[in-house]
Amino acid sequence: MRSISSLSLAAIAFLPFGPVSAQEQSEDSDYREILPRGEPRPSLEEYLAQGGKVPEPKSPQSAAPTQSEAPPTQTSEVPSVLAIFAHPDDEIMFAPVLSRIAREGGEVTLVYATSGDAGPGVSGMEPGDELGDLRQAEAECAAKALKLGSPIFWKLGDGKLSDFARGDQSLGPTLARRIGEVIAEKNPQVIMTWGPDGGYGHSDHRMVSAAATQVVQTLGIERPELLYSVIPDGSRPQIAAFDSWSTVHPSLVTDRIRYMPLDLYNAREAMDCHKSQFGAEAREGLPDLLHNTVWRGTVFFRLAFPEPVEPE
Repeated sequence: MRSISSLSLAAIAFLPFGPVSAQEQSEDSDYREILPRGEPRPSLEEYLAQGGKVPEPKSPQSAAPTQSEAPPTQTSEVPSVLAIFAHPDDEIMFAPVLSRIAREGGEVTLVYATSGDAGPGVSGMEPGDELGDLRQAEAECAAKALKLGSPIFWKLGDGKLSDFARGDQSLGPTLARRIGEVIAEKNPQVIMTWGPDGGYGHSDHRMVSAAATQVVQTLGIERPELLYSVIPDGSRPQIAAFDSWSTVHPSLVTDRIRYMPLDLYNAREAMDCHKSQFGAEAREGLPDLLHNTVWRGTVFFRLAFPEPVEPE
């Protein structure tokens, strides 16, 4: 089993975690689909209207792990995690895991490269500082719901992270420098971010992923492990809103982290914070949709680089 620096995420104890065996790949590729392939996919609103969700969220008290589902006693320290995103609400795809790690005592730092000031969502607001301030407040709300500290906001240009490949106007060098600085400050053992696909191809997501990868590949033997969020083949929700989302072959899934009912509850609460971006039905139903299809109790990742090897 692969270790993460000197302190393994396996210490969280609710895994299995680490390289996936061929048998597990076969088992993990058999995911539930909302509709048979080839049939028209409903919109998210249609899916929710058809009753496509799990039961109502449990209260924080009833969602607490029972004795039978509680993780074993930890044997070592839970790692520190740096989660780097482009926009407020990007954390939703990672939310149950962030909740779980924080709940187990790990330090989790949220970083947003932009304030989302160019994405009005369903708010009807004009792009600009007022919208950015609102979305930052929503991210603060989500962090609180996940039991995390206040996020870091760099307020770089929303929708502009990949503009200008070179020159003084390019945000690439600034983004890479900021990532290097926060890694040096926080000294995380694990970095979580988007994969090179950016989830669904968003240029800001891709740029954050590329910049994080660029920085980590320059670090030495004690570098943090870089994990990309992935959707394994066969688990993508069969609704129109997810048609553009990328998937990966199960053989490339290296890491999976389980979450508990309380973490799903916290993810629902975090999702509900993003009122400027999603209508009420989507806020209520999206975490349940992900729980029923993509996650099924486990969030999946791909390790960006192999385990460090001392040079000869």
